[in-house]
Amino acid sequence: MPPHAKKHHFIPQFLLQHFAGQRGKLVIHQVTSERRFNSSVRDVGHRNLGHSIYRPGREPDHVSMESAMGDIEGEAATAVRELVQSRERAVPRHVRHALAWLLALQWQRSRFLRHVVTREIDAEDSGLSDEEIQTSMMRMISRTVIDPWRLRNDDDAYYKDQWNHLVFTLLASDMHWSCYRPRGGGLLVSDNPVCFSGVVGTPPPEIPAAFFDHGIGTGFHNFRRLTVPLGSRLAVIISRDAQDASRLRVADFNRYTALNSREFVAHAPEWSSTHPALAQDLAELLVRQRLVAPAFLQGYAPGSRA
Repeated sequence: MPPHAKKHHFIPQFLLQHFAGQRGKLVIHQVTSERRFNSSVRDVGHRNLGHSIYRPGREPDHVSMESAMGDIEGEAATAVRELVQSRERAVPRHVRHALAWLLALQWQRSRFLRHVVTREIDAEDSGLSDEEIQTSMMRMISRTVIDPWRLRNDDDAYYKDQWNHLVFTLLASDMHWSCYRPRGGGLLVSDNPVCFSGVVGTPPPEIPAAFFDHGIGTGFHNFRRLTVPLGSRLAVIISRDAQDASRLRVADFNRYTALNSREFVAHAPEWSSTHPALAQDLAELLVRQRLVAPAFLQGYAPGSRA
């Protein structure tokens, strides 16, 4: 047995577990193909040694980033358990903070984001190896998420050293947080729990309106809402419109989840039989995503090296 875990999860296992069936089983729908297969929480949403750091003349570091990310995930897992056990719609302040930092981590360690950055720097022409690119991405995550998270409660730290753009945006006074608890459950999870939808202000004229629900064409400054599926019976809405929490239904949440996915959408094995109408909706959403996604995926595919 190796002294370190080989599977580095870019989607927390604690989150996937809240959507799984018995023995941690999930049904996986791949976004870029019609492939559907059964898997387990442990075997989905990971890359082998995907968070390792490589330095010239030194042994690879397979542990440091995994450990640091695990600290952020652990705090968020505790916060989610608190929400699961509560029946309130309000999201306590400390829970907001824990979830905001988790979402910042999820945004920065997105495999799709890494793919986009790799294309932008034109890695082949630059001569950078996969290991060098990965190390650079890990350093960026450390600098923009992990270090500020560690310093967030340090009164002696400079404000800029505690700052993360997405966390700052989500915790701003104009953001309305609310829990969504559908009695019948039915919520889905995907490889991307940071589900942007809608736009405020003047939308970019070159972006088709329908793309906004795919998380395309918006930024931290102008997204209307962010929906976060935390379990089959629990989600959080973070919106600039206070009325969104009372308007959205399970089908709306699942639409944003499916359309913001880049690799897969998942649910428990029994989900389709207990939620036949939502299952039909999912089939239609996946068809739509497979038609539209090539316009913004830029060649990204499940299992790609990026």
